[in-house]
Amino acid sequence: MDREELLKLENTEIAKMLNDLLAQGKSKDEAEAELGLTAADLMKQNIFFVKDKYLARAWSGYTSTKRSGNEYKEVEGGWRGDPKDFKGRSF
Repeated sequence: MDREELLKLENTEIAKMLNDLLAQGKSKDEAEAELGLTAADLMKQNIFFVKDKYLARAWSGYTSTKRSGNEYKEVEGGWRGDPKDFKGRSF
């Protein structure tokens, strides 16, 4: 499999391949070199090296699980937030 075919795979599959190489005793640099991947490739695929293993993120961007306070919710018969976001919807 060449580099272009590899990058078309799901990031979880690529991370698994890298972790398999680590399990065989290869170093981080050796595993990446064997598959022909660069740090930029891994970043684009949302694959990160954390605590001696590769992790694939399912999404990119903001990933905080803390509430921001901007969530919409019903308050005393109305909606807190911008009412234009709820035009035409029935709840």
